[in-house]
Amino acid sequence: MIDVDQVRAAAERVGFELVGVAPVEPVGGGWFAPHAERLKAWIAAGHHAGMDWLAERAAERVAPSLVLPGVRSAIALWMPHRCPAPDRPPGARGRVAAYAWGRDYHNVVRKALRKLRRALHGLDPEAGVYATVDTGPVLERAFAERASLGWIGKSTMLIHPRFGTFGSLAVIFVDRALPHAPEAHPFRCGTCTACLDRCPTGALSAAGLDARKCISYWTIEHRGLIPRAMRPLIGEWVFGCDVCQDVCPWNRDARRADPAVWRPQAERAWPDLVAWISTPSEALRLSLEGSPLKRALGEGLRRNALIVLANGGHRAALPAIEAVLDDPDPVLRATAAWAALRLGSETAGARAAADPDPMVRDEARAEGVAHGSAAG
Repeated sequence: MIDVDQVRAAAERVGFELVGVAPVEPVGGGWFAPHAERLKAWIAAGHHAGMDWLAERAAERVAPSLVLPGVRSAIALWMPHRCPAPDRPPGARGRVAAYAWGRDYHNVVRKALRKLRRALHGLDPEAGVYATVDTGPVLERAFAERASLGWIGKSTMLIHPRFGTFGSLAVIFVDRALPHAPEAHPFRCGTCTACLDRCPTGALSAAGLDARKCISYWTIEHRGLIPRAMRPLIGEWVFGCDVCQDVCPWNRDARRADPAVWRPQAERAWPDLVAWISTPSEALRLSLEGSPLKRALGEGLRRNALIVLANGGHRAALPAIEAVLDDPDPVLRATAAWAALRLGSETAGARAAADPDPMVRDEARAEGVAHGSAAG
């Protein structure tokens, strides 16, 4: 038999701060039904943007028995990841979401999950187990809320009253009925609307998150050109966005994670934008081994850096930006044309207008129209 107290002790030994158990209901039933319906409606409305994998595995997300036949319980786990912020170095710097300041949480949490899975099989060698940290088709926040680890706030983040929101969630399904939390954690956002009011793009509303407006989606998940209307709203966020978490009152006094575990680096938290755009895409990606930053790929990070340089008015970076107009990637050339023209380049308009790719030529034309000129 699996003793939950022993599981909790084993989970804490490997680094999880919060551990709880939720019952897994039959398909379409019980406490899980509203979460399943909400996901279906969210996808039907197109709020998942270009993240097609969410729709492709939606059937499994709403039916845990498709992931682990005979599943009875979900062990929800939470590990803090926000360390004290590294000092911002001088120069043209971009801002990175806190979870990507150091080691990749997938690697850290998976290592802990492997150890915990061995502990579970030590307690019950015949138990069926499925473990995941946000890459499997599991609604982690729903199970964490039902396991009373916290509540799903207006920011759509899981919020714990002592630890706030800056944590990584994992879930272990088991085909055993375990003692579980008597009820879900109560909702405690109250009348606060700080996250809704301060979202730079209006991606958050009472209806939830619309990824089509989310800075994190555009700077991490999206491949290709970022829409012109979105670029200025990105501000200095070169990878992700923490605004909804930064303004959350529950994070004000939340305890920080152990830097020895996550190894935050100033160059990851505040990357040198000129260095990024001046590094070939594949070389940049390889330089970020073991970092969540790799998710955006080298070309995505360089694209984002070009936008942030323009948003920050970094005219000293113009020579480096104009050099990207010769990059083999048309998305980077188009973004460089936009950035250079925004910063007052005298040559970028003509160079972009003569580019063989229509996407690049369109940037020169659109920026010229925006400024009342005939650039190119």
